[in-house]
Amino acid sequence: MESSQRTTIEFEQKFFTAVEGSYFRKSEHTSEPVFVMNLGGEEVILPLRGIRREFKIEEETPDDEMLELVSNGLDYVKALMPGDDLPPELLTGEASWEISDTHRQIAKQRISMQLVSWMSGEENLISDPEQLIQIADDPGVKEKINKAFNQAAEEIDADDANMVVDLIEELAEELAYIETLREQFRSVLQMQEKIWALRKAAAKHRSILDTATSVGKLLAIAVEEFGEEFDMADGQTGEIISVLKNIGTQKDYIRSVRNSVYRRLVAWDELLRGWEREPGRMTETVPDLLRKTYQFLAPRYMQTDDWLLASQVQGNQEDLKEQVW
Repeated sequence: MESSQRTTIEFEQKFFTAVEGSYFRKSEHTSEPVFVMNLGGEEVILPLRGIRREFKIEEETPDDEMLELVSNGLDYVKALMPGDDLPPELLTGEASWEISDTHRQIAKQRISMQLVSWMSGEENLISDPEQLIQIADDPGVKEKINKAFNQAAEEIDADDANMVVDLIEELAEELAYIETLREQFRSVLQMQEKIWALRKAAAKHRSILDTATSVGKLLAIAVEEFGEEFDMADGQTGEIISVLKNIGTQKDYIRSVRNSVYRRLVAWDELLRGWEREPGRMTETVPDLLRKTYQFLAPRYMQTDDWLLASQVQGNQEDLKEQVW
């Protein structure tokens, strides 16, 4: 089968199915895809590059292409086993994770209000979820939305307003994923608030203060980068009539942003859970959590030269490489 047609994880090399329960995941230390086997009660972790070398898996062979698909698939799911279906992101472009009806409602209301503002001649975007939900049931707003649907139908040469409604629902389904990620990103912002609060609490603990300050600076870079991606998604839907006329292209773009943000944000899961348990003041677990946070952020957000120097000082010569998402 052509690689584009392959939907299930299958290999010609029998090694991958020799031990039942073996699976692929990302390394906890390097984020590199690895193959995990249980041998005699011991977990053996094998980098894919080593497997390719050991079994002489040449480039562009079926097994090489499948390993590449598995590596890409691990951006979206925690683990994959031989026999599993590949994540839908690689097959259909759809997401492998769920969204709520609330986020669908927020996305649909956001687009609808954008149409209302377009009709008034001054198109603007409301992105505050609470504000969108509050105005959703306002009779006056509903009347304006219906008028906007009819006017938009004329603008895009649609048969009637129902066609506009269908297009909006199609677009809202994609934007609902962005709204879900936007809410998840709030956990990063809450973590940032706790760390800056700890800087005040650690005024008399120099080492903790220095670590918290370094973490805070790196975290500010991360927050800015995430914010830019959300702004990109918002900006792409800034001219709603153009979006509705080119729905296919816009969906592809929104999905690319969705996948980019999700790939990056999912790596934060364990770290965010750790900070959710912290009250935002000095506890005995804070120093260790701060160190782990620094170790997570530094290779991702520190300037390359600074990161190389820091690694050399710590004697981590084996880690002198660029972080791969």
